[in-house]
Amino acid sequence: MAIDFSIEDVVRFANDIVIVTEANPLDEPGPKIVYVNEAFTRLTGYAKEEVLGKTPRVLQGPDSAPETRAEIRRALEKKEPIRTTIVNYSKSGEKYWLDINIIPLKNSKGEVTHFAAIERDLTVIKQAEEEIRQQNKLLQDLNETKNKFLGIASHDLRNPIYVIRTYSEVLREGGVGGVNDKQRELLEKIFNSCNYMKSLLENLLDISKIESGKIELDLRVQDLNSLAKAQCELNQLLAQKKNIALHLHPGEIPRVSFDENSMVQVVGNFIGNAIKFSPPDTHIHVSTWLEGAHVCFSVRDEGPGLSGEDQKLLFGEFQTLSSKPTGGEKSTGLGLAIVKKIINLHKGEVGVDSTLGKGSTFYFKLPIE
Repeated sequence: MAIDFSIEDVVRFANDIVIVTEANPLDEPGPKIVYVNEAFTRLTGYAKEEVLGKTPRVLQGPDSAPETRAEIRRALEKKEPIRTTIVNYSKSGEKYWLDINIIPLKNSKGEVTHFAAIERDLTVIKQAEEEIRQQNKLLQDLNETKNKFLGIASHDLRNPIYVIRTYSEVLREGGVGGVNDKQRELLEKIFNSCNYMKSLLENLLDISKIESGKIELDLRVQDLNSLAKAQCELNQLLAQKKNIALHLHPGEIPRVSFDENSMVQVVGNFIGNAIKFSPPDTHIHVSTWLEGAHVCFSVRDEGPGLSGEDQKLLFGEFQTLSSKPTGGEKSTGLGLAIVKKIINLHKGEVGVDSTLGKGSTFYFKLPIE
């Protein structure tokens, strides 16, 4: 098939910039430009006649990184191709970013006589990246401000809540005189509300500490089975109140590195949630096992299970799910978010397997170091 266009036309009308320069001299006054295409004139504002015979250095300015210019020079000295990014300037002084691909051109004797630079304008992309960077910095600053506020507010509110909780308990128990049934009922509600607020404030403090990086893990090689057994024993009374059978199935697992206090919080949350959301006369199974290079822990219940939509929300903060506690218990919506952050700090994995109407299994995996 005959070609009825010239390669020169392809180069001339290409969207990418094409510049051809002599190969020498690299020192001042620099290699001369012998060709530019129309894309060059559109981007730079220079007419062809204004740059032919001049060095490409006329396009460089204050933000044309010296290290990049030195990198290009080294490649040109070796007569090697190079691809990099650089800042150049238009005739009007406007800065623009380029993806620049320089290739050597040889004559019939195999000698490098010229270099061709194919350049693509990256300005819009770089501006978008900078805008994203600034937005991320703003979000980071706002998040730090939020964490400081949560920490201060939670700390300052905790003491008065403790006082109200303590005094309501004293009054409820008749410590300063008798109370009638109606008064006792109201004091019971005050006491329970204070317990809820206490839990919420403690969770907020935990969230702010973790997100601000102020939490320090005391990682020690320990027995996860012993911790699981202790937490099962502590939660037996809550389970018995709802006539729930709590079973422990410890596997043969090696000792693993974890922070005891935070892991007590994780294991206690899993077991406590299983009790909270399980109906009476059901079973909860707490298990540990070895899986490859991980020690695993899970809590399986016979509760209502979780929908696919609920499972997507589970480990977020302040999430409201369709499943409700079966004994009138309250939830702050922060427990599982804290669990996920703690397990992430341990470089582990946390998740759930659940089918609506058939119960749920919450699990985490810790790496064996």
